[in-house]
Amino acid sequence: MKLDIEDLYRMKLVGDVQVSPNGTIAFVMARMNRKKDEYLSWIYIYDGKLKRFTTTGKDTMPRFTEDGESLVFFRRKDKGGEIRVMSLKGGESETLVTLENGVSDLKVERNYVYYLHSVMEKGKDDVKRIESLPFYFNGKGFIYNAEMQISRVSLKGGKSEKMVKERRIGSFDVREEKIVFSVNENEKEPFMEHLYLWEEGKKKRLTEREASINAFGISPDGKKIAVFLKFNEKGFAEDSSLYMLPIEGGEYERACEDKFSFGKSLNSDARFGSSRVMQWINDEDILFIITESGRQPIYLYSKGKCWKFLDGERSIETFHYSSGTLAFVAQEMNRPGEVFVKGGREKRITNFNRRFSTLPRAENFKFRASDGVEVEGWILLPEGKKPYPAVLEIHGGPKTSYGHAFMFEFYYLLSQGFAVIFTNPRGSSGYGEEFALRIRGAFGDRDYKDIIEAVDFVLENYPIDEKRLFVTGGSYGGFMTNWIVGHTSRFKAAVTQRSISNQLSFWGTSDIGPWFNKDYIGAGKDLWDGFDKYWNMSPLKYAKNIRTPLLIIHSEEDYRCPVSEAYQLFYALKMNDIPTKLVLFPKENHDLSRSGKPRHREARLREIAEWFKKYLE
Repeated sequence: MKLDIEDLYRMKLVGDVQVSPNGTIAFVMARMNRKKDEYLSWIYIYDGKLKRFTTTGKDTMPRFTEDGESLVFFRRKDKGGEIRVMSLKGGESETLVTLENGVSDLKVERNYVYYLHSVMEKGKDDVKRIESLPFYFNGKGFIYNAEMQISRVSLKGGKSEKMVKERRIGSFDVREEKIVFSVNENEKEPFMEHLYLWEEGKKKRLTEREASINAFGISPDGKKIAVFLKFNEKGFAEDSSLYMLPIEGGEYERACEDKFSFGKSLNSDARFGSSRVMQWINDEDILFIITESGRQPIYLYSKGKCWKFLDGERSIETFHYSSGTLAFVAQEMNRPGEVFVKGGREKRITNFNRRFSTLPRAENFKFRASDGVEVEGWILLPEGKKPYPAVLEIHGGPKTSYGHAFMFEFYYLLSQGFAVIFTNPRGSSGYGEEFALRIRGAFGDRDYKDIIEAVDFVLENYPIDEKRLFVTGGSYGGFMTNWIVGHTSRFKAAVTQRSISNQLSFWGTSDIGPWFNKDYIGAGKDLWDGFDKYWNMSPLKYAKNIRTPLLIIHSEEDYRCPVSEAYQLFYALKMNDIPTKLVLFPKENHDLSRSGKPRHREARLREIAEWFKKYLE
C-alpha cells in the first residue's frame, strides 16, 4: 500500500478508553472531515459487540457512572459545550451543565460530575491589562484574565456548585468528596506545583516541597496519593519517580527506586482527545505508561517495586482498568491506534485502521556515536530505483522520541519516493536521564553530532543517494534544522517548522521562553547572565553561512515558538539571496501538524513534499 493525501481523511483517531464496573468499554473515535474542515468525534461502546453510542460527531470524554448504567460525556458546541448524561439502554441524552469555555477534565464520583474548567474575567473594554505570568499560552491564547475552577453538578441535574477557584490549577482527582488538586503558586516558576486538599468547604496545602508534577491519583481507600514527579534539581530533562503522600499531607516518600521517562512522549500525528497515563487498580497497585527505547509500555507498581506489565513494539496511548478488565489504545509504527482488551488473553476489539496495516515497518538500526554511546534510529525505504533520495526527520522536545508510534507524515513522504530516516539523538526521552541531560547548556553540540553521524551510518549501510539528502523538523527539530543548514551544506533542501532561530528573542516571546531557555540554553543562567551563550546557540548567528534552499513553515498563533522566529530567519535568508519561502498558517498554533485544521494539515504536507521534489534533481 502507498499512502495518498486522501488517507489523511480515512485515518481514524482513537482515544480516551474507559471501562465500566461491569466490563463495558467506551472510547472516542474521531476523524478529519475535509468538507467541514473539522474533526468529527463519536463515542463507541463495546459490550461484546461494537456499536456507535452517540451520533452528533461532537462528543468526547466518556465517563461511566459508578453503577455502570449511564455514560457522562462532553459535547462540543460552536463556543464551549455541554456535559451530558445518557443511559446505556438508549434514549435521549440530558444536559447537566452548559459551559462557555469547555472543560479540561471531568470525573464521576458517587452522584456527582466534577469538572475542571476556565472562567474568564470580562473587562470593561477590549484593552488587555496584564499584571501576571503566564499571560498567554499555546493553544489557549491570552489567559491573563483566566482562572481555573473545579465545579460539580449532580447526575440528576440542577445548579452546579463551585468547589475550588485558583489562578493556576493543573489537574485534580476526587475520592469520597475529597478533592486533591495541583496549584502553581509562583508565577516565576510555572512548572513547579504544590498539592492541595479540598474537604467540606475548606482547603489546605498538603505538600511541603514544590515539584514538577506529571500525574497523581488518590488511592481507592482514600488514604494516600500516588504522585509521579521530579524536583528539577538537574534540569527539566530529569526523569521522574513515583512518590507517595498521605492524604493528610506531609513529606513525599519515594515509592520505588526506579526513574522513568514517565508518560507518553513518542511522536505521533494520529492522536485525539484526553488520555490516562496512570491509575490505581486496588489499594496497593498502580499501572502507568512510560516511554522506553522507542516504545510506550505499561508498568506495574506493587509492594515497593516497579516492573514491566505490558509491552510490545507499539505505543500504548491510554488505558483504563476496572473489575479485572484492562482496556487500552495502542498504535504501531505502521498502524494508527486501535482498542484492545486484556482479561486473560489480549484481544483487539476494533479494526478501524486495517487499511494501514499493510504499510511497511521501518528497519531499526543502532550505531556507536563518536563518543562511544549507542544511538538508535529507523529507516523507511521506498520502492523504485536505487539509490534513493532521503529525508532526515528530527523530532521536537527535545525530550521526546521517535519509535513504534504512527507518523502519517513519514509514510506520505515515503509514497512520494523518499526514504525517511528518523533517530533519537542525545536529548531524547526513553534512554535514561544522562542521555536526556547531555545537551543541557549545549544545544547544537552532541545532539548535532549524533544526527550527522546517524546520516553517515545510513549512507554506509543503506542504498541512499548522498547527493539527494533533505532535512526537516519541527520545534526543537526546527531549531536543529536551522542549525544544520548553518553548519553544513550536505543537504539539497530543508524545511524548518515552528522553529527557533534566535534564543534571545525566544526567551522573551515564547510562553515558556524564560524558563525553558534558562534551563536548556543557559544551564541555569538567565538571559542577562548568559547573553553570549544564548546568542552562540542561536541559528540566526550562523545564517550568513546558509547555502541550502529553506522552506519556513509557521503558524501565526504559535505562542510556543512565536512566528517572529520565522520572520527573522526569512529576513536573513532573503538578505543573503538564499532560495526561501515563508508559509504561514492563520489561526493555527504550535500543534498544526498534530491537531490543526484538516485542510491546513493537508496543505502543510503538500508544501513539504513539493519543496523537496523541486530540488530533487
